[in-house]
Amino acid sequence: MLSRVAESLMWLSRYVERAKSLARIVEVADQLALDYSHPKLCSADLFWKPILRSYGYGEEDIEQLESKEDFHRFLLVDGENAGSVFRALTFARENARGAREQLSSELWEVLNELYLWCKDQSNSSATLNPAVYGARVRQGCLQLRGLIEEMMPREEAWCFLRLGTMLERADQTSRLLDLKTFMPGKDDDEGHAFEPYVWLCIMRGCGAGSQRGFGNVEADWPRLNQTLVYNPVFPPSIRYCVREVNNVLHELSGSALGVFNNEGERNCGRFLAELDLGAFSGEIEGDLHEFLDGVQQSLIAINEGVHQAYSYPADPVVEDDEPEEEEEPEPAVATQTQSQS
Repeated sequence: MLSRVAESLMWLSRYVERAKSLARIVEVADQLALDYSHPKLCSADLFWKPILRSYGYGEEDIEQLESKEDFHRFLLVDGENAGSVFRALTFARENARGAREQLSSELWEVLNELYLWCKDQSNSSATLNPAVYGARVRQGCLQLRGLIEEMMPREEAWCFLRLGTMLERADQTSRLLDLKTFMPGKDDDEGHAFEPYVWLCIMRGCGAGSQRGFGNVEADWPRLNQTLVYNPVFPPSIRYCVREVNNVLHELSGSALGVFNNEGERNCGRFLAELDLGAFSGEIEGDLHEFLDGVQQSLIAINEGVHQAYSYPADPVVEDDEPEEEEEPEPAVATQTQSQS
């Protein structure tokens, strides 16, 4: 198993990045409905359910939700939904406990305060405001990121935090870009009229609104794909994130760029080379959904390689020839396991 402290640091940063990204997309989707008053933007079937599908939810979960407000609570504060923002921050806090000695008191206080605020919102019966909730979560997550970048020495702890952030950011960008697959298409006039709002949802959800030329509703999918997949200097782009992962992995191992000492570095180097080659044309060949599935598989392979490279070997099993004395059974104790997925 990966060193417990290193694993906790990786997943702490992954869950913080996941909470920030999900809070932003819910806030953006709700704001679009308010800004443009398009009937489809309030439709559960045409707008909110595709968002859940892009994040990998099964139909059994999706069909239980009927209104926009149901989706707000499910994605933001539902304690039973393992993929909600509140649960992501809960998991981040638990992982912070596992690496407490590596974190400053200020960082822990900010994370704990954000968790407690979200917990109050989860228990509140008041109407949930996605704009207020999203802004508070994003502010807290960015404050945590600032503390990590400005106050932590560039040692192994920082490397694993950076590694988790970049892996999760690439993952979230791929899911956000995949919204186009699940949203209504432009096969008819009605779908064509809806397309600019899908474009805006993806663009604003990844923070590309500040990019020159993205401030209007004229959909330019090739340019958006080029920005979110191949741009080497835009932090949410997949290529930028994978390059950062590659740099951190080589910093951890001490090997030169282009030299691979473990499966994590090899898998990352292969994927980065594919992205660099794809950036030459700037176009995604074939089906977008299949391409993004490949991105997901590549990120999983990198993550598994990291676990393999920085794991402790299992202790050998030593068989005892003498039979052990039977002990009285201890009373059962309820335990809770956390899925790191």
